[in-house]
Amino acid sequence: MSNPLVQPSAKVPQTEWSSLYEQPESKSSTASNVLLPPSSKLANPSPLGLFGFAVTSFVVGLYNCGAGLPGSNPRGSVGPDQAAFGLALFMGGMIQIIVGIMEFRVGNTLGTTIHSSYGAYWMAYAMLKIPGLHIQEAYGDERAYTFALGIFLIIWVLLTIVFMIASLRSNVCALLVFVFLALTYLFLAIANFIATSHPKQSVQVNKAGGASGVICGMLAFYCAASGLMSPEMTPVRLPLGPVPWSKEHIV
Repeated sequence: MSNPLVQPSAKVPQTEWSSLYEQPESKSSTASNVLLPPSSKLANPSPLGLFGFAVTSFVVGLYNCGAGLPGSNPRGSVGPDQAAFGLALFMGGMIQIIVGIMEFRVGNTLGTTIHSSYGAYWMAYAMLKIPGLHIQEAYGDERAYTFALGIFLIIWVLLTIVFMIASLRSNVCALLVFVFLALTYLFLAIANFIATSHPKQSVQVNKAGGASGVICGMLAFYCAASGLMSPEMTPVRLPLGPVPWSKEHIV
């Protein structure tokens, strides 16, 4: 079973990479291996990290689209997006940090960097949404706060583009995740930059960012599900789509 998000590090040969993630077949059917055959191999951490990212991105994206409390503003001081800070802290944050450490264990530099970075992002996002910290009130001025959020988000556009370039030989699904994630950060950054000067337009741009986040979450969910489909446990296969410029397509 291959890593659905990134290619293996050069430090781990392809044959060894496969042996790390593939589960040996078991002919017995004892109670201990009903759900998963016993193995001394390392598990593939990527699906766990992708599920954590996908679920959090999908939920927060819906809130940014305006879903949740009737008539609420997703960018308001009190809104349905604050209900997601626990999800962002644990599912999107802590889980991805753990996965980043696990990717480090198997020598996957890119996987370590990606999961750890977005895990840290979701933790930072959660901190901004915890009411008891009074972060927005500390700024004293709405324009200063929204502009600070815009700066916080715009750097993630650049970082996501770097990750996308570094993953160009992975697969189509993973690249689409990065494309829509970069668009999500860009729309949300713009929405915060114009929040006070053009409030109506800001809400519409914020919703566009939310829609892009929902699509990103769905794509990440598909990537995670693809990596979870072990041939020992299910005949179902979810193709990720090879890129035409991958090494396998170069003659």
